[in-house]
Amino acid sequence: MHTDVTTPRRVLPMRTGLVAGALLAAALTTSACSAGAPDPGPAPASSGAAGMTSAKAPDCLPSGTQAVAVASGDVTTAVAVSAGGSQGVVLAPQNGGDWCQWASEAKHLVSKGYRVATFTWPGTGNIKGEAAMRSAVDALHQAGVEKVALVGASKGGTYVVAMAQELGAVGVVALSPASRFEGMDARSTSVDYTGPLLVIAARDDKDVSRDDSQLVSRPDEGPSFFEVPLAAHGVAMLADEDHHDHVEFLIDDELTRAFAG
Repeated sequence: MHTDVTTPRRVLPMRTGLVAGALLAAALTTSACSAGAPDPGPAPASSGAAGMTSAKAPDCLPSGTQAVAVASGDVTTAVAVSAGGSQGVVLAPQNGGDWCQWASEAKHLVSKGYRVATFTWPGTGNIKGEAAMRSAVDALHQAGVEKVALVGASKGGTYVVAMAQELGAVGVVALSPASRFEGMDARSTSVDYTGPLLVIAARDDKDVSRDDSQLVSRPDEGPSFFEVPLAAHGVAMLADEDHHDHVEFLIDDELTRAFAG
């Protein structure tokens, strides 16, 4: 166990602020997969509850992907949900990234039988970032998934670790995570999450140092950190021909372990 050296984060109910499951199911069912940039549109008016409307899903994601724009308070997040597996995986993009950033990995995970949710960051700052993560996880739960694992890169890696406990993640994989970003603290000494965790970092990453990412891992509790001999950052590790298969295998293996537990 690690000592929490920061003030504990307030744990919120898993589905706080989302519309009823029937509305989400209807939105997911009616949303068509079409080309175009993320277009969440205006959030429907509500009295303290979140709103949800159908959104356009881009062609970059697997065929049949459905999308919704989820409004939580003043934050609206475009979330795309692919396939119909009973085990869910959220793919959190890098800073400024959108729901196409993880497209290749989304297709791979769908082929493995997972239901995959990814999203476009609605802006910067931890209020918008946390809202986006909650919206993606809740979209999977409302679509019928009970267990969810979180995978993120860079900023997304920081968020998936920092919010894993709150979001009830069964497992977490973080590529090139910054130990702290936008007020989020993902250091192993600062988070309450103790479930399956894998941190993957590039040895010569110029954006987030390998040593900073290692602070997110838990070396005292077994292998939770893997170094790739590259200068790539985040999802770029999956784009490297020489290391793609190995990095993809590491993610697959960690997800298998997480859901088996």
